[in-house]
Amino acid sequence: MTLTAAMFSSISGIDSNSTAIAVIGDNIANINTPGFKQKRVEFADVLSRSITAGGGLAQLGAGVKTNRIIPIYSQGTFESTARGTDLAIDGQGFFILEDDSGVFYTRDGSFHFDEERVLVNGSGFRVQGFALNPVTGISTGELGNISLDETVSAPRATTLMELSVQLDSNDTNIPGGFDASDPDNTSNFRTAFTTFDTLGNPHLTTFFFTKTADNTWTYNAALGVNDTTTAPASAGDEFVVMTAGGTGTLTFDTNGDLSAMVPDPASVTFEYAGGGAASQAITLNLGPVAGTGTGDPTTQYGSDSLVNSFVQDGFAPGELQNVIFDPEGFVSGQFSNGQTIRLAQIALAQFPNTEGLLSVGDNNVTEARLSGQPVIGVPESGAFGELRSSSLEKSNVDLAAQFVQLIISQRAFQANTRTVSTASELLGNLVSLGQ
Repeated sequence: MTLTAAMFSSISGIDSNSTAIAVIGDNIANINTPGFKQKRVEFADVLSRSITAGGGLAQLGAGVKTNRIIPIYSQGTFESTARGTDLAIDGQGFFILEDDSGVFYTRDGSFHFDEERVLVNGSGFRVQGFALNPVTGISTGELGNISLDETVSAPRATTLMELSVQLDSNDTNIPGGFDASDPDNTSNFRTAFTTFDTLGNPHLTTFFFTKTADNTWTYNAALGVNDTTTAPASAGDEFVVMTAGGTGTLTFDTNGDLSAMVPDPASVTFEYAGGGAASQAITLNLGPVAGTGTGDPTTQYGSDSLVNSFVQDGFAPGELQNVIFDPEGFVSGQFSNGQTIRLAQIALAQFPNTEGLLSVGDNNVTEARLSGQPVIGVPESGAFGELRSSSLEKSNVDLAAQFVQLIISQRAFQANTRTVSTASELLGNLVSLGQ
């Protein structure tokens, strides 16, 4: 009887719209869940049978069914946070997570470093990335955990000093030149800088400039007597001039420009104390000579002597102080010696059919037959999006749209219950005919 069929059709409508309300409720409940993707219910009609009517073939439906529930992988908005390890993907891709039970994927970038200094999510799943060659900084292609193994930055010995000075042309000539036994009276100007040996030990390097004749100066590179393995020239000397390249001559033209330098190029071999390399050669650049060369110029004008600039390329060892993430996914360590070193690179995954991924809770999904196999890459390469540090991707749930769908599903549910009650009333009338 068609009245009975109407009741069963309405029951299928009640059931399907109950599913829709449940999905809407789940979407609304997760409106503040990072990386959550809203779901949508798709319905399909059910064909009961075909009947022959007066005008030909007629088909009678048997209600509705839930055809599928699909996630909507549109981009969510971004929320700025105060945590550098909070990451968001602006574009396509999933973070790759791993634990003892397998591999998972997520858009939720709420990460932190655990007690073993490994980057993990809130459930302790390890974030995957590519190791980098420590020399070239290029990815090795090996996927693994992102761990802060390098907590100390190796030192670099000084190999280059670029010094620019202004020397006072009005200074008194000292024809006898510099004497380490009497540095104050045999030099017109001195300046000191820190250089580093092969172990990263700092050494105070002092340059003495002595005017020996008009437009002619000598420089002497010296270390403190306790800071070098070279013996002093005389007992009681405070400084030791380096014997290999530690002394040179500067000649200036009538315009005050450096016209000649002996030796050129200059290289000073330092004999540092402290256990580093026995001899350390450092190139000395005092600027262009006769208009040729690089760096800031060394000059001789009628004004007070001073240092224009000094740069050296060495540094001490440093301790890890901070970790930063750039848009390309590189994980870099900032060290106390001022160095920033790339340590790893975040890996991303993409699937041919993201709607086919299987949700497993905890904001994670896994590969499934319908999703296809993952393509692994890095941010800002191919179709992969860029990484945003100190940001989280919010859910893409549109609350206003969900409320509209909730009203529609509620009315559909109520209408189906009304159909059931109407069919029940008519069946009651039919039964009363036999009384």
